[in-house]
Amino acid sequence: MMKYKYVPVFRSRQQENVVLTEFDFGDYMMPMIEVIKEKDRVNNKDESEKIYKDLIESVNTKKILVDLPIYLSPTPSTADEVIKFFRNTISRLDKRISFYSSLNTISAKVIPVVSSLAQETGEIDTVKTQFNSLKNYFSSIAFRIFFNGFEHSMTELRGCSMRDADIIIYDLDTIPVTNPIIKKHSRAIHESFPNNFTIIIRSAINTDIQNIRLAHGEVIGEADNSLLELYNNSNYGFSAFGDYVGIKKDEISSGGTISPGFIFYDPIDNVYYGFKGNAKNLSEFETTIVPSVLDSDVVSNIERTKEEFLINNAGYETLKNIRDNRESGKNQAKFKKISMQHYLHCIKTKVNLGELN
Repeated sequence: MMKYKYVPVFRSRQQENVVLTEFDFGDYMMPMIEVIKEKDRVNNKDESEKIYKDLIESVNTKKILVDLPIYLSPTPSTADEVIKFFRNTISRLDKRISFYSSLNTISAKVIPVVSSLAQETGEIDTVKTQFNSLKNYFSSIAFRIFFNGFEHSMTELRGCSMRDADIIIYDLDTIPVTNPIIKKHSRAIHESFPNNFTIIIRSAINTDIQNIRLAHGEVIGEADNSLLELYNNSNYGFSAFGDYVGIKKDEISSGGTISPGFIFYDPIDNVYYGFKGNAKNLSEFETTIVPSVLDSDVVSNIERTKEEFLINNAGYETLKNIRDNRESGKNQAKFKKISMQHYLHCIKTKVNLGELN
């Protein structure tokens, strides 16, 4: 049985790819990348399969889950490149199989993630078709099932001749962790697949949490990270938990405005704090947000009680570099990267301290 405790979920976007390839995931963290567009950047001339094969090979981990996320369901505001990839690859059974099959040369590292396409396309037995097409290439395959559409997905899973090395991923989206149906679903998973490694995933930071609405220096009450504390209790009993690495699971829309804001994880109390600028100006990151974070009670408390959460913490070091004018902070995307780096370091430290056992 695998010994992983945490599955950080990344989307194939620039800052997330940078964090994904720079972090050492160690023995107890297994990343998952959601491939959401054909190429990592517009000017990349390589084929999609080569781009992602190279990206995956550069990740410092023994195993990585690779998903073509069927949950995306693009809207008119979704970025064009995401809509195109969803229509041409993610939602097409043959293209999904072809994409995963192209990774067979690195099959020792890759665990493809399959999902039912029934709610999107109306096709039947799509899980079984993907599984049967890939099982000879990959020693482990993960099955991602969702809170919505759970019963249908479970029926499809039971139709597969699953191996003990295969994985079940139960995705709550933003459903509250205390929803009583989760307990029922969890029991059904464990009764049907008692020998398989299981992961429960939930986005801790809902999409309706916006920078402009953050209370500066205060706990974000709507952000719920309690899955970290509950994933393996007697009601749920999962092997590992996953989330979106300390950032918001956004709608992947095109464009965007300047809105200086920052979300900072407190590993002591397992909550998130919000910080925001006073104006829609990138300089607010340097003049307001960074000093407020570094001078905050939450950072002081971490320094005083469990400094290991800040030692060798790349995100925290970047904040200090910005404060000391060693690097620029006038970059909104950089603060997304900082949030992720800080959160990953904190979770890895929790694992090393035995706090997730």
